[in-house]
Amino acid sequence: MVLRSLVVVAVWTVLLHVPTHAELLASTLVPSCPPQCICLSQSQVVCNSATLRGVPAALSPSVMQLSLSRADLRVLRSDAFAHLRQLRRLSLDACNLTRIKPFAFRGLPRLNELYIQHSPLTTVDAFAFAALQNISSIVLTYNKIAQIEGYAFAGTNFIKLISLRNNPIKRILAHAFSGLNDVNQIEFPSGIRSLEPQAFAGLEGVGVLELAYMDLPSLLPDTFFGMTRIGRLALRESDLGVIRAGAFDGLRYVDILEVCNNKIDGVEELSLVRNNSVRTFKVTGNHMLESPEAVVLEVDNIVIRGNHLPCECGRDPLANPLALTQDFADENYCISPLKVRGRSLSSAAGAVCRGEGGGSARARAAVGAGHAARSVYPLAPPRLTLTIATIAFLTNS
Repeated sequence: MVLRSLVVVAVWTVLLHVPTHAELLASTLVPSCPPQCICLSQSQVVCNSATLRGVPAALSPSVMQLSLSRADLRVLRSDAFAHLRQLRRLSLDACNLTRIKPFAFRGLPRLNELYIQHSPLTTVDAFAFAALQNISSIVLTYNKIAQIEGYAFAGTNFIKLISLRNNPIKRILAHAFSGLNDVNQIEFPSGIRSLEPQAFAGLEGVGVLELAYMDLPSLLPDTFFGMTRIGRLALRESDLGVIRAGAFDGLRYVDILEVCNNKIDGVEELSLVRNNSVRTFKVTGNHMLESPEAVVLEVDNIVIRGNHLPCECGRDPLANPLALTQDFADENYCISPLKVRGRSLSSAAGAVCRGEGGGSARARAAVGAGHAARSVYPLAPPRLTLTIATIAFLTNS
């Protein structure tokens, strides 16, 4: 009797531990959470481990949000996430990245947010961010990026934001953004010192592109060549050096082009012709050390206001090549000479030559020569003066 009872108990124990069909199916379809990761759900995984050396291969294909922050990835190989086609948000912050190989993010049709911040990454290789579409944001801030190679974003389009702020980028190479189309906004860091010719060639369809706090020796010819369909392009709060002839050649279909609050050493030529198709051109708040040599603006709307320009003795302010608006002389100001600095061009026009403005040594010399010439004629010639004095002396004697 006791033996029969033990047998019955053993049988029931075995039956109770037999997995159901559903359990067997689940065990085959749902992979276990990889080591060094925390699976908050089947779609959300956190692998923030400094001992992680690569992208875990055992991740479920259903993962939508993945964080590899603080992992020791170093080099991101091509197609590194191709097995995660459902991925929507990817964070690679502080993961010790030093290189991103071409097409590293290929095969992610649903990716919406990509974050790579606080890494030692110094160069964005060609095609590193190629073939991405419909992404809300690519955030590459607070890295060590100093250079973006040509075609780094080729084939990437319909992006809301690309942010490169807080990187030590000093030079934008030619074709760095070729093949990048339809971006709402691109954010650049401050401190850029060189824009190569055709730096923006092949960049098409940008909502807002601001280049601010640059320190350029000059704005070179063809800097914006091949850049098309721009909502607003702004050069502001920068030292632009000398704007060379042809700097804006090849720039096409721009709603608003702004040159605002810059220091400009000189302008060889400022030309925007009909082929540029610029609707509105704004030149405001700039300090120009020399007046432009040549200006050709075939633009529908022109705003030239609040600029500080040299005031020259004897020169009509309306003779300035920038005098293309009705109130130019009233709405722009003198940067030199010192005593008329800050006065409107119209109010300072006569003051410079009257000596109120001090002016340059050449201007003062010219004014002095004019006064000397005028003071000679009321007096008698020297020889006649001597003759009269002699006659008076002889008469008195």
